[in-house]
Amino acid sequence: MERLRLPADLASLTSFREFVERSAAAAGADPELLSTIGLVLEELLVNHVRHAYGSGKGDSEVACFRRAPGHFCIEVVDEAAPFNPLEHASPDLTAAPENRTPGGLGIHLVRSLADEVTYRREEGKNVVTVCFAFAPAPTRDGG
Repeated sequence: MERLRLPADLASLTSFREFVERSAAAAGADPELLSTIGLVLEELLVNHVRHAYGSGKGDSEVACFRRAPGHFCIEVVDEAAPFNPLEHASPDLTAAPENRTPGGLGIHLVRSLADEVTYRREEGKNVVTVCFAFAPAPTRDGG
């Protein structure tokens, strides 16, 4: 599993995105999926920057791994107070924008774009794992 740990600030987003895109491309993700993974990653990391540490400083860590052929996963980790984004109800997208409760659209986007999203609290850390399934590239023998 490859890992990158950087300060949880907007200046780190490009480095995290490049790290994940390299890993996903090496796993066989196509350009369209790379774009989707980048969007999900950015949503999760921007939430870290805005909410995880309040006005304090902290780090975000991103790990990339292949769960199986054709399955690429990222983990986004912080050491902030416990927060499970999956416990929040999905936003009411049928309501007029001015009548909606603020928040929740980001995790809704993540859930809709990924094949699997999980949360766990481990060793004082929040760990959000997001997995994407894709058709692996055919092998040279046609398989």
